[in-house]
Amino acid sequence: MKLIINASNIVVGGGVQVSLSFIEELRKFKGNEYHLFLSQAVTGQIEENEYPDNFKFYHFNCSPASIAKGHKIRQRLNKLENKIKPDLVFTVFGPAYWNPKSTHVSGFADGWCYNPNSLAFQQLSAKQKLRNKLIVTRKNHEIKKADFLIVETENAKYKINKFLHIPTSEIFVVSNTYHPVYDEYRNNLEDRKNSIDETFRLLVLSAFYPHKNLEIINNVIPLLKEKSEKKFTFYLTIKEEDFKNNFSKSGYIINFGPQNIENCPELYNKSDALFLPTLLETFSANYPEAMIMRKPILTSDLDFAKDICRDAALYFDPLNPEDIANKIIQLTEDKELYISLVDNGKKQVLDFETSESRAKKYMNLFSKIVNKQS
Repeated sequence: MKLIINASNIVVGGGVQVSLSFIEELRKFKGNEYHLFLSQAVTGQIEENEYPDNFKFYHFNCSPASIAKGHKIRQRLNKLENKIKPDLVFTVFGPAYWNPKSTHVSGFADGWCYNPNSLAFQQLSAKQKLRNKLIVTRKNHEIKKADFLIVETENAKYKINKFLHIPTSEIFVVSNTYHPVYDEYRNNLEDRKNSIDETFRLLVLSAFYPHKNLEIINNVIPLLKEKSEKKFTFYLTIKEEDFKNNFSKSGYIINFGPQNIENCPELYNKSDALFLPTLLETFSANYPEAMIMRKPILTSDLDFAKDICRDAALYFDPLNPEDIANKIIQLTEDKELYISLVDNGKKQVLDFETSESRAKKYMNLFSKIVNKQS
């Protein structure tokens, strides 16, 4: 097959991780020709000289979603597609903001677009709600241009069919997973069952998106100070500008800034637990990452989190700072609970796809689609 792998629209977050993981796995599928359209965020983490001659790389310094420059980017995409003449275009995560003439398969994992009743919407101001509605309307208009969608859960497939009226025959489910860089650590970890010291470190491995609900940390910290003599540190990984604008000065927070994939396992190693107070997800790779790295999970008591984590997490009300503080303190004081969450996670992570099995499912799907059309 001759494939275009389109990651020209990937800017930040989990989309970068999935793009990198899938591209790395493609080296195992040797009989194809790959043309990779890469954004700056993806380009910066790929060593192109490590790839064989059947990989061709094309770089984009701006997303086709851009209001100012998107038209020019889309013109370039069209010219490249016309020259390459691919059997299929795969946009790792859409919307692509580009309408290829070839058969177009797009990943889709933007929960804002098909969860209109989410708690995340309720937290927005009137101005933010209007802006969000305009963005979601545009995204949903664009995603419907794809011929087929790949989503990460059956629940997402159901909701996309229900709210966007896309036929289920055009939606395929392939679960997300952790990046293979974590496999290097799997067999070399020691459980921190008895090594939690006077400081309990909570890793918040996320960009600063509204639905991630990270600002709740400002309200949790005073309660931790009041309720416990233990010291707590939240490790953030957000842009410095977002940190300065949205977080109070506190000795309880350290911001490491945005991280490359290769740096993330070491952040887990430095931490005692994963903390994710999110209000809206389709799938968060943070969950299986924490399981691989043998860290307990503190996260929101919402259906999407329970579907993924099951008994490997301690759940809290993400809008209730006191409940969050109580659950954090409970985890620090109950060693048996800490150990059981880690052990449950080690079992639960076995149910997820690996990067290799996910790539195989993608490639088998592409092959079936191409063969049907030939």
